[in-house]
Amino acid sequence: MRVSPKFCADVRRLATTVLNEAANPNAKKRDIRPQINALRNSYFDMMTVLIHRLKTELDLSAVRLLELAAIKQALTISKSLLDEQIDALKAKASGKKAGSSTNSLNDHQKLFWLQKNYDGLLLKINSQIFLQIERIELRKLIDLREQYMPQSSALSRSVLTNPVLFTSQPNDSNFLIERFRLWGGDSEDAGFNELNREYESLFSEPTSEAASFPLFKENVEGTPELYDDLGGLFQTQKFMGLAIDQKAQLSEEFGPLDSVQAIEQDYDFGSFAQRLAEARKEQGLRAWWSHRRHLKHKKKQLQTFAKNLDKRGILALLVASKEVKKLWTDSIAEQIDAKILCHYICGNIDTKRLQARTIEGRTFSAGTIKQFDAIAKKVKVETKKHREECAFQIIKDIARYRTQLKYYRLAHRAFNRINLLKADNEIALSKQAGTLYKLFTASEKEDDEDRIIHHSVIKADVRGSTTVTEELQSRSLNPASFFSLRFFNPINELLATYGAQKVFIEGDAVILSFLEYEKTPQQWYSVARACGLAKSMLNIVKSNNLYSEKMELPRLELGIGLCYSDKPPYYLYDGDTPITISSAIGNADRLSSCTWKLRNVCKPAPFNVQVFNLHDDEHEHGEKGQTKLRYNVNGILLDNAGFEKLQQEVALKELDIRINGQAVKLHVGRYPDLRGKMHDIVIREGKVGLWKDNAAVDDYSSGESFYECVTNRKLIAQVVKSLT
Repeated sequence: MRVSPKFCADVRRLATTVLNEAANPNAKKRDIRPQINALRNSYFDMMTVLIHRLKTELDLSAVRLLELAAIKQALTISKSLLDEQIDALKAKASGKKAGSSTNSLNDHQKLFWLQKNYDGLLLKINSQIFLQIERIELRKLIDLREQYMPQSSALSRSVLTNPVLFTSQPNDSNFLIERFRLWGGDSEDAGFNELNREYESLFSEPTSEAASFPLFKENVEGTPELYDDLGGLFQTQKFMGLAIDQKAQLSEEFGPLDSVQAIEQDYDFGSFAQRLAEARKEQGLRAWWSHRRHLKHKKKQLQTFAKNLDKRGILALLVASKEVKKLWTDSIAEQIDAKILCHYICGNIDTKRLQARTIEGRTFSAGTIKQFDAIAKKVKVETKKHREECAFQIIKDIARYRTQLKYYRLAHRAFNRINLLKADNEIALSKQAGTLYKLFTASEKEDDEDRIIHHSVIKADVRGSTTVTEELQSRSLNPASFFSLRFFNPINELLATYGAQKVFIEGDAVILSFLEYEKTPQQWYSVARACGLAKSMLNIVKSNNLYSEKMELPRLELGIGLCYSDKPPYYLYDGDTPITISSAIGNADRLSSCTWKLRNVCKPAPFNVQVFNLHDDEHEHGEKGQTKLRYNVNGILLDNAGFEKLQQEVALKELDIRINGQAVKLHVGRYPDLRGKMHDIVIREGKVGLWKDNAAVDDYSSGESFYECVTNRKLIAQVVKSLT
């Protein structure tokens, strides 16, 4: 996929500004409204164009994937910006002698600061970027989404507003205080798993399905996800276990324990008095008693939960982390870790230990300590007198964190299926293959390159090249020159005539592709032209063999397989060399093969191909994992899909003749090469035989056909003449 260059540039400019301000807190604040407005405008433009594409070529799933591509692109840019600055400082610092200059010291200090505050900086940058995106979603795009994709608009907002996406470590204490609260532990899950198990045990109703779907799942069967581009699935393992590969259908399970709305409905006792009164008025005394019992049950759950937290010594810490967030500033962040301050607020450490654990010995003033102590008194009161309310707020945050972890994993599953292209050669190949999805603004229109939509492949199995090479070497002759002059060069000269592309030409293998482009349907002759080039290759081999006979050299032999695909090929790159990926290559390889045991049995002259099915009782199997045996000596075997395509390319005439007493069905037509010259083509439709007990079954009648491109010049001339 390729995301709008304008959007990418706007994201990077805003991210750079936020990072520079964070790195220089004492510098004069810049007006960042131009960067903010630019990002808002490009995002709105880009998403408006995308949503309207539902009217044309995109379906809902494609639009959703492209939305996530924009999110992944923004997250990738912010992370790469930080990584680039760190790498640049490392390179700069390593190029200087330690302590040799003030600049060197400053570079080392800045490098240390960036690495130490990496997660906090990433959170700050991403929070600013996605704040602008969220505002555009809620103010400008919401109506458009509701009109064209109402079922997915809620999902889009849930992903876009998910704060867990903004950090590289969801268990980081500073992040938890900023967006949730400390969970009361020092383990890699920050204590959340133990807290969540208690939450699930106490608040899952026995009859609820949620009870059987814990957040953390152990010993889950299946293959884990293979890719993890941004490391998100690795992070969720701490809280949810292995992410099992869901293939193409991505999903997460959400239940009542993940719903803040459900928690508020069941445990917001402030509204219970009114609800009880309404129940008694509208439904009577019995309903009132029922609701009252329900209220007592819910209160008891909260009381038990709060009691358990207090017993474990983490209730005050959970409450304190919310209060610390209210007083947290950049200057305090420069002096103390938020987690240590929380432990001071809830009474776990005294003032002396607090001052001893400040950063670089920058102790707090008496006035600041007094402020902390006031917060500590408030926390003490809250945990003693308002336990139910504290527990209520805590379980809401647990539910919210569970939900965001699930959306976080769902988003990263999708990210791992999105390939963001940057290199020009990758983009060009993806365009040609018709696999490039573009997410552009209206002003970024570009003329689409003609994309590939179908292709054919021929694979020539060159036999005897090793023997020829050894014979040439024994005579002190150059095998490379021999094959170049008499085989590869003549083939290369024919490629332009038939529109062939080299996939692989070396040694005993020749693989060529014939591409059909969307905008030139008048040139859709890939199968016919592949047949023409294959015949020319056989003529080259025949001519070469005549020369070899004079030189008393071994003969070459070809077996050619020809396959058609109604899809474009895929391309990978090995450095600057494109590698064609297509199932047609493997199929053509099988069609080009010749089973050794058939060489002395089959004499199909004037034809060169024969195909047999193995009998069910045969213990042996066909070569290369096939259940068919093929004889292909200097022949061209065409797959069924190729013959069907040839019927669309050429007006074929069917002809039944007898050769050597045998009935033969032929299909005859004419096609143009790329230079406009017309060529005759003759296809023999043969019947697949049956192979049993190491022999062909006589008088076997099969309804299955195979197709051979006829190469016998004399027969072709006679057939063509008979039709004129």
